[in-house]
Amino acid sequence: MRARIARFARAGGGTAVIAMAARVSGQLAMVAVTLVATRHLAPADFGVFAIAGALVMLARTMLYTGPFEYLLKLPHDASQPQGAGACLAATLVVAAGWIALLVALGLAAPFVFRGGGVAPVILALAPSVLLGALAAFAESLMLRSGAVRRYYAITVFAEVGTGLAAIALLAAGWGLWALVMQIYVRTLLMALALGALGPPLALAAPPRALVAEVLRWSASRFGSVFVTFLANYSGDLVLGVVLSPAASGLYRAANRMVTALADMFVQPAGMLALTSLAADRARGEGEGRPGAWPRLGALFAVIGWPALALLALFAHRIVPLALGPAWSAAAPVVAVFCIARMAALVAAVATAELVVTDRQGKVLAVQTVAAIATAGLTVLAAPYGAFGAALAATCVALLAATALALTALQHRDRPGLAEAARLVLLPLVGAFGAALAADRAFGASAPLVALALPLACAAAGWLLAAWPVIPALRRAAALLSERPSPA
Repeated sequence: MRARIARFARAGGGTAVIAMAARVSGQLAMVAVTLVATRHLAPADFGVFAIAGALVMLARTMLYTGPFEYLLKLPHDASQPQGAGACLAATLVVAAGWIALLVALGLAAPFVFRGGGVAPVILALAPSVLLGALAAFAESLMLRSGAVRRYYAITVFAEVGTGLAAIALLAAGWGLWALVMQIYVRTLLMALALGALGPPLALAAPPRALVAEVLRWSASRFGSVFVTFLANYSGDLVLGVVLSPAASGLYRAANRMVTALADMFVQPAGMLALTSLAADRARGEGEGRPGAWPRLGALFAVIGWPALALLALFAHRIVPLALGPAWSAAAPVVAVFCIARMAALVAAVATAELVVTDRQGKVLAVQTVAAIATAGLTVLAAPYGAFGAALAATCVALLAATALALTALQHRDRPGLAEAARLVLLPLVGAFGAALAADRAFGASAPLVALALPLACAAAGWLLAAWPVIPALRRAAALLSERPSPA
């Protein structure tokens, strides 16, 4: 039995490491593009892209929910070709609707946002949603087949390729349009690679009733995406309306810097939790393994939370070095966003559990309240600039993550929750405590020394504190080892 658990841990741990490594490469590419962009674009130009990019991001995120998740849950039986066809048709319907809406928003932009330039960027990005629909469908097929490692290899290829393309265009003087082209290049590469390397495609013309069923099932998930968008991007939009695109640029640059680190853990945690838990259901395992989702979250939080805590602690030193002295005002915004992204990891795995167990309506309810609260508090906090907007969003994110976790938690999950808490808290306290002590000792040194030594001490503290929880890490990694069989 112990040998079997060890094999499972090796397989599942390898999947988790590959997922995080893929996100590392992608986020490093995004950081590199951001660093180059902040030196070629003024905050106002960066803010224009932040506003337009946020609206297009909403449209593209819609394609990675609803039919995308419905396809993951389909049983492996003779009905699959029609079910896959229905999911593709539903995805294309959603994409067409969003392209039309983005065109309308682009035409209305000059009357809504202060300053110019938002409208042409929205209109230029709108057609990319169709490419995104094809990429999302191909991605769902690949994940459903169990080829998670291949999926992340493709992601690395696309992220690094588009990052290099964007940097080259920025250096060539394309300015804001380099970021627009980056979105097109990435979406095209993902669609082509996923389609070429994905599983054999078995489609059958679906009846309209089945397409309508997929859309009905997806309605609450679309609502969840919309309200999550309001929670995540209220700051960009409200600051652009109330103050200026420059304030939006400061807010988005700080958010992107934190996201570059956090998404190395949050995105794999949510995606692998959804894939693993959905595989249990597709195999007919009822409610799945007790305590699975807290342990899956802890597997990623054991590294992600200490990393975010250290970024918050040293933001006042890292931000000027990374973005340049002109962006120093973003440091407190970065520190606040680190707390929000720690909560986002909990929300990601709890949401996966609720979706797989057909409780997505509860996700929508929590996220609707959170979105309304975020939008309202952001309007009130907008006069205090980017920091006020970030603080409002973070307070709501903490409450929303707590509500989702409590909703997902069942009695059978409590032992897994206790183990997950122990797994995460020891390394977090070890890393943060060692960094804080070293900062007090070496804080007056040269800037690079005052940053490098505390980070080295934090790494040592993390290793010492993580050693006792290695068995719990192996049990959590074992949950990722059982993949669904290819269809």
